Amino acid sequence: MENAQRTSKGGWEKVLLLALFFLLFFQLVSDFIESIYTFGLLGTSIPPEIGAVVLFFSPLGLLAVRHSFSRRVLAILMGAAALLRALEVSLSGSGRLLASGAGVGCVFFLLPLLVQQEDSDALETGGGLALGLSFSILLRALTAGSDATLVHPELSWALAIMVLVLLVLLERAELSALSQSERLPASFGKVAAWSIGLMGVLAVLYFAFVSPVVLARWTEADFRLVLLFLAAALGLYLAAFSSGILGRLSKTQLLVWNGLFLLSGTVAILLNQVSFPFESGAYPLDQLPSDFWQKLPLFVMIVLSPVVLLNFTWLVREMQAHKTSPRMLGGGFALASLFLLVIVFGQAFTTVYDYIPVVGPWFRDRFWLVFLLAGLGMALPLLLVKSRPVVRRLPALSAVIFPLGLAALLTSVVAAVITVPHPVMPAEDDILRVVTYNVQQGYSADGRRAYDEQLAVLRELQPDIVGLQETDVARFSGGNADLVRTFAEGLNVYSYYGPRTVTGTFGIALLSRYPIQNPRTFFMYSVGEQTAAIEAEIAVAGVPYHVLVTHLGNDGPIIQQRQVLARLAGKQNVIAMGDFNFEPTTEQYMLTLQSLADAWVLAGSPPTAGFDPQERIDYIFVSPQLSVRSARYVISPASDHPALVAEIVTGIP
Repeated sequence: MENAQRTSKGGWEKVLLLALFFLLFFQLVSDFIESIYTFGLLGTSIPPEIGAVVLFFSPLGLLAVRHSFSRRVLAILMGAAALLRALEVSLSGSGRLLASGAGVGCVFFLLPLLVQQEDSDALETGGGLALGLSFSILLRALTAGSDATLVHPELSWALAIMVLVLLVLLERAELSALSQSERLPASFGKVAAWSIGLMGVLAVLYFAFVSPVVLARWTEADFRLVLLFLAAALGLYLAAFSSGILGRLSKTQLLVWNGLFLLSGTVAILLNQVSFPFESGAYPLDQLPSDFWQKLPLFVMIVLSPVVLLNFTWLVREMQAHKTSPRMLGGGFALASLFLLVIVFGQAFTTVYDYIPVVGPWFRDRFWLVFLLAGLGMALPLLLVKSRPVVRRLPALSAVIFPLGLAALLTSVVAAVITVPHPVMPAEDDILRVVTYNVQQGYSADGRRAYDEQLAVLRELQPDIVGLQETDVARFSGGNADLVRTFAEGLNVYSYYGPRTVTGTFGIALLSRYPIQNPRTFFMYSVGEQTAAIEAEIAVAGVPYHVLVTHLGNDGPIIQQRQVLARLAGKQNVIAMGDFNFEPTTEQYMLTLQSLADAWVLAGSPPTAGFDPQERIDYIFVSPQLSVRSARYVISPASDHPALVAEIVTGIP
């Protein structure tokens, strides 16, 4: 059987094409899930568009196929996927949902066929995945955690053209094949297990590594350091993989490696989660700062992360060593698609559990379990893999793919370093301009991704301090992007993100042109969705201000506002802002005015056209002794909430 593993004559072109395929896979899955989620933002229940997930089950189409597809059919499907990805980034709403969904259908149908095509090679496929991951990391590092092709759609067309060119080149190449008679028989149970294992690899990569900012947000670790460790680990893996060294690894060693990886990742999450008490008297509850020991398991996991890529090569090699019909592949990968969807919805439910009847609450505080489930889906099928070490080198991998992957990783690190904000201390002024803005997780009032439009709103207001709400970052629902990093880099300001993303909360953030001192997060008592607030000190011309940003739960529960006010008691020069979710006629509002002043009222602000002041829920409250020169609400379709800007007199002569 060892002689059955062969080298195709496609060379570097084929490995590069596979790399672009896996990049397309991650991009389309990310965009499709994000598109479905944006429809959910427009309501409070499960959107009917969630039915589009049936496109994940396109492998079921193989149940009607008796013979393998020709290379030309595979090329047409891959070209279609590339063109659909290039098209959907320029669309919005149902158009984007339809195009990205069709693209997902193509790549999910293609995946089992690429794994089992007669001219396929496990090392080429594994090398393609490693290179595709490197490309994804680069595209995310270039644009603050978002895929650069979403920010610059022309890049997606360039990638599509590259795919088409490579398909043409490979169409002319003669590729060696492995006769089906040389393959071992396989049961459907084993094929299904290996299929789930392959999808488990892709799920783990999508969960954390395709967009490394995800890892940084788990523990409040420095993104540059996370990226440096990941780039080093993957660079060493590419070198070892290209040279054939990893082919000497035994199955036992591989399983131990997997166990250490899963253990360190699960511990990293558990150490950074918060155990929420059920008693209201236990709140407000502080999120303790993440120290060295809480971050250490994360970096151990990052160092061990190349095992995920190695698992893929082992599983592909095992599948290629066995006879599998299109029907077996269709059924196996349909189950694998179901497994991926469980992971996707499971992670989403850890945040939106309060909106999902019956099932949702079970996922509260179980972010660690979703990660572990993805990892077990990847690792357990290895028990059904026979140890077949491959000790050989592929010229294309060592001569072209390794340098290309290493260059992508090094460029990612450089990009992360040079794009970090370097705020310039503002010139002394007698006005401190403060803005609170609920950005609806980066989406417009009609559900479009609106990072640029929201950033334009903030730039026009020229704020010194910004409080953001619904800034969920580094999660499946938002394409694993980082809205806060995007705004911080775009405004060149300091930033602090609220609850770590492994807690089941919606995001809040604080941005400032002045250094943010002693930032911390605390949680209020919540019956439904978990709520939190940020506190920090910001000194302006030697005058310290106590700044708070929060987002109360639905209807602004009075117990949450009481706990917020308790934290502000006795503080001087308070600026408390956010989406408080209560109107000026409520008991919560009256309670707040007993110790703080409404900046909009204090400034004697005139009415805003098309805006009913009695329906306000976004506020800036200040200490009564502070002088507010002006305050106004800014209505924009960039979000479903208006931005509120207040000019506070600092007293500088």
